Amino acid sequence: MNTKWKLINLVLLMGLLIAPTITTVDAYPSHTTMPPMTTMPMEDRMPEEHMGSDGSVWIQTDIITVMASGEAPMMQFWFTPDGNGTIAKFSAGYITLIEFQDSNGDSAYQRNEVLNFAPLAAYEWTVQTGSVSDNGVVSEVWLKYTKGGIRSGGMASDMPVLSMSGSNAVHRFEDVTIQIWAHLYLDDYQGNVTDDKGVQASYLVAGGYELKMDIEIGNFPFTSDSTSAALQLMLRENEAHHSHMRYRFETQEHARHMNMTSDMNWTSQYQDMRFERQNNTHVQEIEFAQYDGDTSFGFFRWVDKAIVTLPGGATTAVNVTASYLPMGMGLALTFAYPNFDNGTLLHDPSIGLYPSALSLFEQPLPTTLIIGVVIIAVIALAIVVKKR
Repeated sequence: MNTKWKLINLVLLMGLLIAPTITTVDAYPSHTTMPPMTTMPMEDRMPEEHMGSDGSVWIQTDIITVMASGEAPMMQFWFTPDGNGTIAKFSAGYITLIEFQDSNGDSAYQRNEVLNFAPLAAYEWTVQTGSVSDNGVVSEVWLKYTKGGIRSGGMASDMPVLSMSGSNAVHRFEDVTIQIWAHLYLDDYQGNVTDDKGVQASYLVAGGYELKMDIEIGNFPFTSDSTSAALQLMLRENEAHHSHMRYRFETQEHARHMNMTSDMNWTSQYQDMRFERQNNTHVQEIEFAQYDGDTSFGFFRWVDKAIVTLPGGATTAVNVTASYLPMGMGLALTFAYPNFDNGTLLHDPSIGLYPSALSLFEQPLPTTLIIGVVIIAVIALAIVVKKR
């Protein structure tokens, strides 16, 4: 009887050990709108950076991997345990520089207000990477895009180009300076938007899984004091082409929530929709969410304030107004900036992933293996009992 009870206890123990591994991809984490504070051990979140053989830049932690194109400012990002982003891969690319006349006075960009535009793929871009260490521990990895002159040999092939009204201003905008300096911190970073009057906005950058970008634009040739500048991005939620999963964009706004996918094209029906600022925060966002559920996997965020530095060094905070529109190849998101003639503008958006979604990539034991182990154990127990 001792042997029988030992085998029974063994079977029960095997069941307890196996049960936690029985997970499925349907067990998604709950919907989250803001990231929790990082609690992972420091050594597990060590950021890394390197250059690819094709000129691309790779930076990553154990949660997020970002691959930045070596030809133009476009970044793909995915969960590091997901290999090359086979299940979930998203992207954010900076595609167009625009001057527009705010005809309807809403401070936002619409396509029928364009005066001059230039595809950013028409210019040369250099990309660099590096790291920052504190006492021998890497506390930050970074990548930096810097705009150059007009690109020889035509536009970069991996960047979308949108047709729009207005004048093609590739030569007019050749001397505009643009720098995108992106930071992936080891620990949470508290940032402020500060001008000569003090702090005008605050934001939190999550350590280990949020890439914060400092975008600086200067030497912009405004046509008049009444025109505005805009920077347009293309967001895509479906870069993992062979995935069985589907994703969508979900806006987090004050009075409405919009849901869109990359293949939607609303250009024939709507103008760009002005993003409605959320209450009590200067951080706005669009999320990459589960197609047929309420789980968010990643996000694109921005601070709705920017800093303008005028000649002589005076600084002032200005409002940033966003608008968006699905265009059949992704979601066009456009930041509108007030006239900053003779000055430079600094703005802070970011991309990131929610660590809570990492449970999606746990590797469960195959169900057939689990059943087989249990059957063998039961048969062994039955044989022993019969012999007794």
